[in-house]
Amino acid sequence: MTLKFGMAVSGLVLMTACASTNLNDQYAKVYPVAETEAVASSGDAADDPAIWVNSESPEDSRLLGTDKQAGLYVYDLSGAVQQFLPYGELNNVDLRQQVVFGVGNGVDLAAATNRTINGVSLFQVSSTGEVSEAGDFPVERIEPYGLCVGYDENGYRVFVTYKTGHVEIYEISKAASGAAYDAELASTLKLNTQLEGCSYDETQDVLFVGEEAFGLWRIDLRGNEELARRPIDTVESGTGLVADVEGVDIWRDTADAGYLVASAQEGDRYIVYERAVPNRWVGTFSIQMSPDELLDGVTHTDGLTISSAKLGSEFPEGLLVVQDDADGKNAESQNFKLVSWKDVIEALAAPKIAP
Repeated sequence: MTLKFGMAVSGLVLMTACASTNLNDQYAKVYPVAETEAVASSGDAADDPAIWVNSESPEDSRLLGTDKQAGLYVYDLSGAVQQFLPYGELNNVDLRQQVVFGVGNGVDLAAATNRTINGVSLFQVSSTGEVSEAGDFPVERIEPYGLCVGYDENGYRVFVTYKTGHVEIYEISKAASGAAYDAELASTLKLNTQLEGCSYDETQDVLFVGEEAFGLWRIDLRGNEELARRPIDTVESGTGLVADVEGVDIWRDTADAGYLVASAQEGDRYIVYERAVPNRWVGTFSIQMSPDELLDGVTHTDGLTISSAKLGSEFPEGLLVVQDDADGKNAESQNFKLVSWKDVIEALAAPKIAP
């Protein structure tokens, strides 16, 4: 589902902040369709999700979600836990499917930053959605933080972000033994301040990165070489983007069409941009308590992920998954909320009614 830029802006009439005590009343509202079971760790624990698509049975797709105190959860689309892998302090996770190394069949390969080992942990996903460990590799700097992956003519690469502003790009290859993976540091980029969320766009050879206190960057690459960079948006620009800029991901349409989404953590909201140059602002939304009050609204989102795959009747245009820092059933626990992308686009296009 594609939304015309002009339609989005005219449909989202922004009210002044003083019109309401809730600053998010001026933006579009959407509601969760489902939520995952909470992670077992208390306090600041759930962090970042990734979506694995079951091409044979989309309704049986899986969500991977990190507990940065304990390991990796695997959920079904109802939010029920299918697996838990106690694999250390995993922070950000991302994956690509049908990755081919040399010759042979493709593998579905996920990667996650792991502070316990000061490195990155790899996981394979089977054709039925079962996740298994696939090895680790160390990173150059202390405390790997954010992460995203990409798979294109340059192979499978892992982009690791740091609080220092560094981005390390690792090329992954199959080990000579065939039983594990090797990683080689191919390049390092540097921004000014703390980074976390990122997303790699294979079609455009672009890395989108959130600099938490500054804004959202577009970095054009040729292989592992940086060609250019520019800020797409900065905090307090008027779009609703505020610090911390956290989760970043892409809803992919054909070619380079689609949307880029970033979470504005302190504002409890999400900013949507066009995926293609010049990455114009499309609109802003928050995720509120469901009308039946069974699912609580979302606050202080850290990581998020999006798939444009049609995942059944609940998610006919794709799925947005966001971390929620306080599950309504228990304010001390955290989980992930599932939102239909169709609802996001319809909310951004709808005329805004003053509260």
